[in-house]
Amino acid sequence: MKGQRPDYRVSTVVKDAETGKDRWTNIGVAFKGNDTITVLMDSVPVNGKLVLHKPKEKDN
Repeated sequence: MKGQRPDYRVSTVVKDAETGKDRWTNIGVAFKGNDTITVLMDSVPVNGKLVLHKPKEKDN
């Protein structure tokens, strides 16, 4: 996986208490295999919510 572009970004979404808006924080990456998805986490969300999304082109 080293040197590969991830298939997904892993984020957590929390509501900002001051603004009421959703705040997205990137916390890892994920790679698709033949029958699997491997998730590499830099941190663990305290709310237990993970969101996998396709990386934007500028994330290269």
